Amino acid sequence: MRAWVARVDAACSRFRDDSDLSRVNAQPGVPVTVSAELVSAVTAALAMADATDGLYDPTVGQAVIAAGYDRTFEAVAGSGPGPLLEGRPGGGWRDVVVNAPASTVTVPRGFRLDLGGSAKGWTVDAAIQGIAEAGVAGGAGVCVSAGGDLAVSGTAPDGGWPVTIRERVEGPAESGERSVRLGRGAMATSGVTYRRWEQGEQEAHHIIDPRTGRPGASRWATVTVFGDSCLVVDTSATAAWLLDGDAVDWLEAAGLGGRLVDTNGGEVLAGDLGRWLLAGF
Repeated sequence: MRAWVARVDAACSRFRDDSDLSRVNAQPGVPVTVSAELVSAVTAALAMADATDGLYDPTVGQAVIAAGYDRTFEAVAGSGPGPLLEGRPGGGWRDVVVNAPASTVTVPRGFRLDLGGSAKGWTVDAAIQGIAEAGVAGGAGVCVSAGGDLAVSGTAPDGGWPVTIRERVEGPAESGERSVRLGRGAMATSGVTYRRWEQGEQEAHHIIDPRTGRPGASRWATVTVFGDSCLVVDTSATAAWLLDGDAVDWLEAAGLGGRLVDTNGGEVLAGDLGRWLLAGF
């Protein structure tokens, strides 16, 4: 697991000048030879962009930087964000070229790749698959979590995997956390209750609306999505947050489950959560 995460970091981190992703972003319009890990990660990201009709968009990297998220969040929280700039809408994902046989990735001019919305889910799915193929767990249950985006496989503990969802909402129903028991599949939570910052008189956060190139707006404080793939729930949680009032219908049409908490603490459930949860909401 540690070796796998190290390879992913070397391939996908936008905070490392020597990563494959940084080298691709530094040479727009040029096919750049990269590792198999980045080829796979970008291929997965483009598939999710297509599945969400671009609501998840890996080419909003310039807009993320423009919003002030130009360094790790720990550094943003400690020293403040970068200057507020004018972000550009996404849509460049349609023109990203992945040549798997040649192991090259080409990002279109004027765009930067940012895999922050999909790489964790993809990393978890690949880790689960690798553990299964290696046979190192035997018949034991396995849980892999990357920053709270997680998936399980094998035999679950009695009563299911205990997972705590930490949340903070505004208003009279302010809440701290909820616990569920995950029996199978994957779950991920998206929202702006923690990863946000002040820029002058404006508030910014890390969820960019690809339609505007600016930090998005939503009635939801948090959106937690349940499904069979961590990659899918990771990107779908972001898409559902951006979909605002259409989120529940969209999740159910996609065959996913969800728990959506509005900014006043109101809770809405979507889909058949019993497919994944043994106990919870």
